Amino acid sequence: METEQYLENLKKTILSKNNFKKVIMTREWASKIPSSAGVYVFKDVENIVYVGETGNLRGRMKDLLDSRHHTVRRTIGERFYCSIPGFQKATNKIKFPDNIEFLVNDHICTKLSLAYLEVKLGRKELEEEIHCMMDIAVRLNKRGKRK
Repeated sequence: METEQYLENLKKTILSKNNFKKVIMTREWASKIPSSAGVYVFKDVENIVYVGETGNLRGRMKDLLDSRHHTVRRTIGERFYCSIPGFQKATNKIKFPDNIEFLVNDHICTKLSLAYLEVKLGRKELEEEIHCMMDIAVRLNKRGKRK
């Protein structure tokens, strides 16, 4: 019972409306995020659209600046901008064309907000709890439930 309560308290904390902040796609912004382990959540106006866990929040937010290093960027590009002439799919080795990179950055900065929480113990479990709450129609996570 204590484990469930611990996870519920973490979930309430990270999903608190006041915890969500706008994303500024710069290294300076990313450098202000703690370098500790934790969980992070992206939300659009109404829905949680992405959840991730990491051993280094700051490093992961720096990864967010480059489509080669973060799947949420690649998913946004593919889902929202694939019909734009000249679109080329990004991979972990190739970025989107510059105009698509600009649109992905703009999308993240104007349509999403971010919450993160330093979590020393139970971050995979917290990520899974939040993942299960998400509406599959708006979810940007590519992978399914962890096994």
